[in-house]
Formats: sequence, structure tokens, C-alpha cells
Amino acid sequence: MSLFAELKRRNVFRVAIFYVVTAWLVIEVAETVLPIFDVPHGVLRGLVVLLVIGLVPALGLSWIYELTPEGIKRDAGASPEQAATTSHKLNWATLVVAVAAIGLVVYDRLTPEAPAVPVAAQAVADASGEETASEAGPTLAVASDASIAVLPFADLSPAGDQEYFSDGMAEEILNALVKVDGLHVASRTSAFGFKGQESLGMRRIAEQLGVRHVLEGSVRKAGDNLRITAQLIDAHADRHLWSDTFDRPLTAENVFSIQDEIATSIVAALMDSLGMREAAKPILGAPTANFDAYDLYLQARALFLARTRLDEADQLLAQALEQDPGFAKAWELRAGVNAIIYEYGYSDLSKDESTRLATDYAERALALDPASAGALATLAFIRTNAVIDRRARHDWAEIIRDLERAAELDPGNASTLNWLGLSLGYVGRLEDSHAMFKRCSVLDPYFGPCAENLYDILMSLDRPEESMQAFMAALDRGAVTGGLYINFNLLAYFEEKLAFMLAANQPDWLFGWRRHEELYEAYRDPASADPEFLQELREFVEREKNLESGYLKDLLIPLGAYDLTPFPILVWGQRYAGYRASPQFNQFIRQTGTFEYWRDHGFPPQCRPLGEDGFECD
Repeated sequence: MSLFAELKRRNVFRVAIFYVVTAWLVIEVAETVLPIFDVPHGVLRGLVVLLVIGLVPALGLSWIYELTPEGIKRDAGASPEQAATTSHKLNWATLVVAVAAIGLVVYDRLTPEAPAVPVAAQAVADASGEETASEAGPTLAVASDASIAVLPFADLSPAGDQEYFSDGMAEEILNALVKVDGLHVASRTSAFGFKGQESLGMRRIAEQLGVRHVLEGSVRKAGDNLRITAQLIDAHADRHLWSDTFDRPLTAENVFSIQDEIATSIVAALMDSLGMREAAKPILGAPTANFDAYDLYLQARALFLARTRLDEADQLLAQALEQDPGFAKAWELRAGVNAIIYEYGYSDLSKDESTRLATDYAERALALDPASAGALATLAFIRTNAVIDRRARHDWAEIIRDLERAAELDPGNASTLNWLGLSLGYVGRLEDSHAMFKRCSVLDPYFGPCAENLYDILMSLDRPEESMQAFMAALDRGAVTGGLYINFNLLAYFEEKLAFMLAANQPDWLFGWRRHEELYEAYRDPASADPEFLQELREFVEREKNLESGYLKDLLIPLGAYDLTPFPILVWGQRYAGYRASPQFNQFIRQTGTFEYWRDHGFPPQCRPLGEDGFECD
């Protein structure tokens, strides 16, 4: 008998077909089910390899064994009737498995993908009142087809010292894409959080960012030459939509031309792929014709966004403005730097002098560009701080209007949304403040100020469980400012004694204090705290710490230090009840112009008017 006939008699060919079809079905099922359980992609690849390897022993077993009515037995020369019966069974089994596999493929192709669980999601539903985020942090939304993330471009310069430039290139392209109607663009901080993590794969990164498309690229700046490569990827379909390489002489005109060309090409590719209509051509415009000034500006912006070496950032901007005094973006950024430089401890100037400089720079920016959202927001932020510190009187309604206008001009600016949320909270509009912090955290999940203020405002709204969820989510994302800010009210409420004492021992708080357990007990029940203990604590803080540059006053006020200036979104919480009933709180509300705002725009739920010129709060 020939080998071919023997293989046919022993049903080796039918077993091979049955095995291949079954393996196909297993792979289809695995590809559908495994992502639900966040199983790594390597597991599916390993399964495919095992199934391929398994074909060999399957064929070997089909040669050795025979399927009979009495079960599986070693082949001893099956009769034609037995061989025919086995063949018939294998034919039917193969047909059933094939139909199942084909049905699964058809179902998978016709059924929309399940909602992903990205870290960042589009925050456009606020205007319509729809919920887009849980209180624990950014909520998960299905990525729209018209969505994109711009990853930081890789620095391929010979010395590897042009990261600020490559980041700046990517950010300018992102800013251009934000202006395209109908296109959702992941925030800078969220997208740049994946720097150096390309090994995760574009599909995984896109899912985490809640987008369908990803732009990646590289920059090589050597001498007077510039090479930029960029490619647009449809992460869901795993295919390239567009790519290009740009080799140009290193001039400001060429840099901005390339940025605009890339942005325009991306929109064209998306329109072609998705059928987007009436998408306006992104026009970046050249903020300066001086490349040296632009290079200095990019270096300063990288430091400002990292909130580090702000004094150096200010000097870089001063040099940039010497090169081009008409560089509005540099004036805007210098205003922002000086607005926070004292708070972060990078200036020997007084707060008043830093504020004066920030105001001057912002006004210069607005004189050059009346639509400078950053300058408008910075001036409103400066006025907010002046009011809270009781250094000046300003109209709260005008401050809030200016911040709302800045947010309209630049809806992707997390700092503006954060400052707006603070101002709303300061005047007691807690629900509006909460909505703004939530919107900011959805837009930019890794921006610490918004994440921290979100769990603060939830605590003030008497929603401690949600506050703790938001706190834990912020810690999980790394969206916290280390030991700089801690909500001790939250930790005491949940009796997190260990966390409370660890936090209190941080250098920015009470490092050097010797009675931390007693402090914890005082926070558990401020009304029963020992006055002598509180006095000793106050003396220690005034002797060893700086109340003006830190948050220590927020630690002391719930314990009776009512003469200190509070962080106003905290004063609405339960542990501030004593402070709200104090003459100092009444004075604070009047001196900050908050009482006038209440009379014109309505009182917060916890407060009510008394006669024509009085009020009381719960």
C-alpha cells in the first residue's frame, strides 16, 4: 500500500484539516475574550505558537491511533467500514467547527467594539451636562474615530540634548490640531506621559488615551540642518495613514512651515480615511521670525510645564525677548512663570514684586495679541490671589468671566480650568467648582493641581467616600505633588493613622515636630483638642516653618488658628465648621468681596443673608 493511501486510510489528512479549523476557532475565541480580562498581547501570540507546534503531535497520534465505536485504540488495520465511520465523524466535526469559526468572525466584524477604558477621555460633554468621568477620576469613554494623540517626538540629535525642541515641535502640532472642529485631541500632559513607553504598542497607548489615531515622530537637529520625520497611525486598524520626512535648513520659517505642513497633512489623511467634512486647514502662524528666540522659548516652556527651575526659565525668556521684543508667546509665558515663581520658591523677590512683573508681562502679551488666553488667565489668577491674600479688592464676577473667556479661547489649557475651578469654589459655588475640576481631570488626568482640588472639593461637598476614591485614583496615576500637599481632613476621617503620621513627618509639613500621634487625635476631634497643645504646635510652626510659602495654615485652621488665611475651597468642609462660625470667617468673606458677590449672584447652600447687611453660615 502506498504512503498516500495509508495516510488517507488512517484519516491523517482529515485530522489535519480538523486540527487547523479547530485551532482557527480557538484563536478567534481567544482574540475576542482575552482583551476583556486585560490579558497581555504576548499570551495570544504564545497560544498561536503552541497551536502551530501542536499540529505535529496531532498528526502523529492520528497515525498511531484509530477512533472506533469502542473508543480510541492503537491502529491495527481498521476495516473499511470502521475507516468510513471515522471519516464521516471527522467530516461532520470539521464542518461544525468551521461554521462556528465563520460565525464568530462575522459576528466580530459586524459588532461594534466594546467601550475601552482609557486613562483620558474627551471632556466635551460638560457643555451638555452629560457625565464623562467618575468621581474617582477620568472616566472611560469610547474613542471616537475622529480622535488623535500626539506623542512626544524622539530626540535623535547627535548630543541628545534637544528634547525640549522635539517636545516643542510635537506640542505645536498638537495645538494646531486642537483648533480643528470635530477632532478630539488628547491633552499634552496625557500624551506626553507615554514618553519612552513606545514598547507598549500603539494600540495599547491609543486605548489608554481614549483615541483612535496616534502621531509619532522624531527630530534630528545637527548644526544648521533639521530633519523631522512623522507618521500617522490608525491604532485600531494597525495601519499607517500617512508618513513623511522633512529635510530643511534650520530657520524659524522652516520650523513653522514643517509644523503647519504636518498638521495639514494629518487632517487631510483623516478626512480621506474617515470622511471628515469641512475641516479647516490648521494655520499655526509664526509666533516669531527669530529662531534663537524660539529655541530659548521652548527651553523655558519645558521648565515651566515641569514646574522646576523657574528662575532659569525666566532668564531664558528674558533672552528670547531681547532677540524679539514682539514675541507675544514669550511675554505670555513669562507672565505665567512670574505668577507662580514665588509660590514655588524660585525667586528672591517679594510676592508683590513678582506679581507686578507678571502683570506687566501679561499686559505686554495682550497688547501684541488681544486673544492671548494664557495672558488673560494669568491676570485673572493674579487678581484671585490678591483678593484671597487680602492685598487688593477685585470683582469676583469679572475674575470668573475672564477665566471663562480664557477657557473658551484655549479649552485645552488645564491651568486655566484649574484656576477657574478655584475661583468658583472660593465664592461657594461648590457644584460648579467640582464640575470644573472634574472636567480638568478628564482633559488632563496627570495634572496634579486639578486632581488634588477634585478630592478637596468632594470633601467639602460632604462626599468623603468619593473624595477618597479620587485621592486613590490620583495616587495611582501619579497625579500628586509629592509631599507638598496633603488633605489631612480626609485621612483623619477614614482613620488612616499611619498615612496621616507619615504625611505629617514630610519636610514640607511638620518634620521635626515630636508629637504626631497627639496631632492625629486632635484632627480626629478638633473640638476636644488641648488648647496648650495647639499653642505649642502654632509656636513650632511659626518658629521653624514658613506659613506664607506653604500649606501649613490649612493644617492649623481646623484646629483653631482662625486668624490665618485659608485655602477657600477647604473652608466648606465639616472640620471647618468652627471656622465658619467665627468672626474671622465673617471678616474674611467681607474683606474679599465675597459677600457682595453673594448678594448679587446668590448665597451658597450653607449660608443665608441676615437682614440687609449680614449673613450666617452652617
